[in-house]
Amino acid sequence: MISLILRRGALSLATLFLLASFIFFATEVLPGDALDVSLSADEVAMMPPEVLARRKAELGLDRPILERYLGFLGGLLKFDLGRTIITRAPVADIVAMPLRNSMALAAVTLLLALPVALGIAMAAAQAKGRGLDNAVSGAAIIGYSIPEFVTGLLLIAVFAVWWPIFPATITASTDDPLSLLLAAAPLAVFTTIIGSIAYLGRILRVGMIEVMASDFVERLHLSGIPRWRILLVHALPAAVIPGLSAAALYAASLVSGIVVVEMVFAYPGIGAELVRAVTRREVHVVQAIALAAAICVVSFNLLADLGISALDPRTRNA
Repeated sequence: MISLILRRGALSLATLFLLASFIFFATEVLPGDALDVSLSADEVAMMPPEVLARRKAELGLDRPILERYLGFLGGLLKFDLGRTIITRAPVADIVAMPLRNSMALAAVTLLLALPVALGIAMAAAQAKGRGLDNAVSGAAIIGYSIPEFVTGLLLIAVFAVWWPIFPATITASTDDPLSLLLAAAPLAVFTTIIGSIAYLGRILRVGMIEVMASDFVERLHLSGIPRWRILLVHALPAAVIPGLSAAALYAASLVSGIVVVEMVFAYPGIGAELVRAVTRREVHVVQAIALAAAICVVSFNLLADLGISALDPRTRNA
């Protein structure tokens, strides 16, 4: 198992290196730069070309791309994400709090959605082809198909306008403790939970149905083992294996990809910060956020691989 961890860890580090390189070159080809965005059209028209060139040289915008790439990699090796182009603020300070907020929202979503999705999947698998299964499958399709911004707007209309129970947008500052911030964002949490239950429930239901129809479960039934024990002890671990990788990637996407939910509810997360950074052409911030998203995806995928290997020893030599 140790050799497996070392092998998969080395592969993950190599993947992160390739992703970091791709992120750098992909962001470097974006049109314009932070100086162009910070200046108005009148300022650019009135500024002599030599002054504009000097400003770009002062900000390091005229450096060759290879020099910037080597500096980017050197900074990563020293855990230094650099500074913003215009304000010269540390990128790590700008990204840290929004990333923390997004991770908290994703963690709460998974902690609430996973047990519910698991229970729904087991109930639907036990009632395969009957009314409960059909109702769960239909609700899952609807819940996963509806865009998150539509779900969020419906929740706002019902629980913030018609019945003003919850605030429509975030009413706590980003400096508040996470408990206060999340308490001020119940509709944002509900929006992510609905989609998560629908997605995870469908994946776990399919795996549960396949396992319950397998030969080894039939033999366990013939051996006289209680049904609840077969379901929880034997079938559940085997049913989780097929959906573990998909669930891990979905968990990573919750951290890095809830841009729509954050924008609808003004949640101070990493998605909203990414939109601001792209608008201002702050390339270093965009690179840091994209790299954080890549680290989340690779890390969750690594954990899923190790989890599958622990549950199914046959995959350890793959």
